[in-house]
Amino acid sequence: MLVSYPALFYFENSEGYEPGFSVFFPDFPNMGGTSGSTVSEALEMASDYLGILLADDIEEERESPKPSLISSLSLEKNNPFKDDTDFTFEYDSEKSFVSMVSVDLSKYLGSNDPVKKTLTIPKWADRLGKDLNLNFSKTLTDAIVSKKWEV
Repeated sequence: MLVSYPALFYFENSEGYEPGFSVFFPDFPNMGGTSGSTVSEALEMASDYLGILLADDIEEERESPKPSLISSLSLEKNNPFKDDTDFTFEYDSEKSFVSMVSVDLSKYLGSNDPVKKTLTIPKWADRLGKDLNLNFSKTLTDAIVSKKWEV
């Protein structure tokens, strides 16, 4: 059950601090962010952070935002500190980037206990699903997740 959102990866190398990436999700304003000292670590931390954010929304029955189109984002325009007059956010624009971050949401949801549902589908769909050896429960679960986060 993969879900993807765009993230902003800002490379910081400020004096007195270890160099690394600060990561923010523009679709989740005011939710802070995460970081990593390398690109790999920052991607891993971003995926973990995204899983926690989305699982919390689901478990608390809050509406999650739809993912933005990555092509609509920029490091400068979506800088989370651009309106903060008390803080100057300095980053290396040559090493900073925008990327999609994916997470397997099923690993973050507290309860994967099955709930019995009775549903009706057309006879042809039942036959086709059986011919394809589909797991109907998994297919429905994946479709629900896809519907929630479709762009």
